[in-house]
Amino acid sequence: MFSEFWSTMNKKRLMKFVLLMTVAVGFLVTPVLVSGSTHADADAKVSSVTSTKDKKKNARKNRALNVLREYLPRYADLLEAEMVRFEEVFFSGAAALPVSPTFDPRSPFVNPIMRLQLMQTIEKWLGTRYRYGGRSKRGIDCSAFTSKVMTEALGKEFRGTSRVQARQFTPIFEVDSLQFGDMIFFTGTSRTSRRIGHVGIYLGKGLFAHAATSRGVTFNHITDGYYTRRFRFGGRFINDPVTDPARAGVFASP
Repeated sequence: MFSEFWSTMNKKRLMKFVLLMTVAVGFLVTPVLVSGSTHADADAKVSSVTSTKDKKKNARKNRALNVLREYLPRYADLLEAEMVRFEEVFFSGAAALPVSPTFDPRSPFVNPIMRLQLMQTIEKWLGTRYRYGGRSKRGIDCSAFTSKVMTEALGKEFRGTSRVQARQFTPIFEVDSLQFGDMIFFTGTSRTSRRIGHVGIYLGKGLFAHAATSRGVTFNHITDGYYTRRFRFGGRFINDPVTDPARAGVFASP
């Protein structure tokens, strides 16, 4: 009788002990599960933000390519199928990417391969959002964009703010005199100031590539918005040396 009573008591104690241990383990495991859930939620939020940024960048890039296709469809074709087209340009450049008979032969962009390389370099930045003082794919401003693109395309350093860049060229005042690969300079947003405040890369038929404050790296036509009113002059890189050492390698008017 006593042994049966003792056995029953031991079973109760054992069950109670197991119950207490289960509750204790539950308290220990729950924070881990909650923490894991929190990290998963945070990762999901980061992924969502990244996805949204990528979507916005792609949308900006597509808008830019649509503008390019409207004015320079041949270059749009080249960017969409660059490997196949590169061979075409390499073996028959003059026919694949023709230039006008009046194209300045001193420009390095008289070479069709150079023209293709410039377009491919610009494409790397298309859709990148504008950031004042920025110099990376996270954000870039107008002069940093032209600096990075031209440095890579030409293989020699080209730096400075838009005003500094403008001082390196003898001005070309007529838009109709500009050609592929020329620099194009504008005043800033102030209507009264004539100081250079913006810069882009001219591509022909009134189209230029630049980092716009509203759309990031994109293409615009000179007649878009206030660009015609803000246009100051252009500048040209040339292969031939000029008499002024400070302007060697850039356009010098006769």
